[in-house]
Amino acid sequence: MNTTNNGERLNAAAEAGDIDLLYTVIQDDPYILEHIDSIPFVETPLHIAASMGHIDFAIEIMNLKPSFALKLNPQGFSPIHLAMQKNKKRMVYHFVSINKDLVRVRGREGITPLHFACQNGEVQMLAYFLRLCPESIEYLTVRRETALHISVKNEQYEALQVLVSWLKKNTQRGAQKLENKILNQRDKASNTILHISALSSDPQALLLLVSTGIDLKAKNSENKTALDIASTPEIKSILLSVGTKPSSEVTDYPTCDHRIRSKITTIGAVTIYINRIRGDISEEQRNTWLIVATLVATAIYQSGLSPPGGIYQVSAGDTNTNITSSNFTISAPGNAGKSVLSGYEFFLFLFINMYSFSVSILAIFIMLPYGKICFLVGSPMGWFTASYLFSMWRISPTHVNSVILFVLFGSILLPMVIDVIVGVYRRSRLKHRIAKIFNMIVKALFQ
Repeated sequence: MNTTNNGERLNAAAEAGDIDLLYTVIQDDPYILEHIDSIPFVETPLHIAASMGHIDFAIEIMNLKPSFALKLNPQGFSPIHLAMQKNKKRMVYHFVSINKDLVRVRGREGITPLHFACQNGEVQMLAYFLRLCPESIEYLTVRRETALHISVKNEQYEALQVLVSWLKKNTQRGAQKLENKILNQRDKASNTILHISALSSDPQALLLLVSTGIDLKAKNSENKTALDIASTPEIKSILLSVGTKPSSEVTDYPTCDHRIRSKITTIGAVTIYINRIRGDISEEQRNTWLIVATLVATAIYQSGLSPPGGIYQVSAGDTNTNITSSNFTISAPGNAGKSVLSGYEFFLFLFINMYSFSVSILAIFIMLPYGKICFLVGSPMGWFTASYLFSMWRISPTHVNSVILFVLFGSILLPMVIDVIVGVYRRSRLKHRIAKIFNMIVKALFQ
């Protein structure tokens, strides 16, 4: 058996796309593909077929040896990289239709096929890649560049448009977090895509980027914002119009070591305690406790509307007559809606009732995870609590007792509501939108 000769015949079969010759070689040496696969970096028959555009032969090889599609040759390229370099588009589409993970296979300098499509402005291929393998947008090159960095650097506006639009329209789980992460990703020089765009002379790309939730105050490793390195007056004007500041006017974010070494405030200690509780709760426990806490809060709210003994009601026929029933007592208009309990008795009832209600509401807030859903659920819960407090104040025979308890329990509930709102504010694009609205108001008032 002549191994060298069989290797040459196999390469010749790949160059010619001759499937019959391929199997003739395999008959002579059944282990020839295994031998090639054992070499870490090698030019496989699939590399050759991909470069030549022999689709049928390439698919046959992939069926026999799927691992060849992930192999890098001595130059650091996989078969799909070579197909893209040689502009063999049909070959590329066949590759990813067989194995979608080839979209994110890393080659030389960490370049993936997605990066390559951005570099060459292949927008249709780029959109197809994102549909097949959404995770590929998270991959970075060895210079820590995203596909967006590559698009801006190579002045591929349409590719940048596809990427930004995809990030905005993405509805998969964690889409908002992914959008913020990719838009504000820094390369090895700590440049965001806003810095890269400011260095270019393409105002169209810059206008697209500033319309997103990108951080306008980000500084690079040279402590400069995008405004500091603006390449042209037009670029500088666009950055100023959206509120970008020079580095001298931007307060540096606290460093990681500073945040760790800083003293823990009372609110910080409470937040840490709550977050630890959140972290220790499994998803199944969270769902169960949420149901229990909601049922308890609802039952207590209903009991607050019907206190023991009932409430005074106004008689429509005779305002001078008090008639006691099983549910309420008919009385003069001044006592209408008040509890029949004495001030001391109602204070005890109010304390027990409000304590149980507050604990249930706090439990619900703790169980809710951070995010937009938390805000959507937390906001009605806040109004529900306000409605409960107003009802208890309205039926209280003495408002002094109500005020004391409202201050006591309000001091517990209010920090929880603030914690939820601040958590959502910090984790969303809401702060960017508020800043834009504030700038517009200021301009309208003073210009």
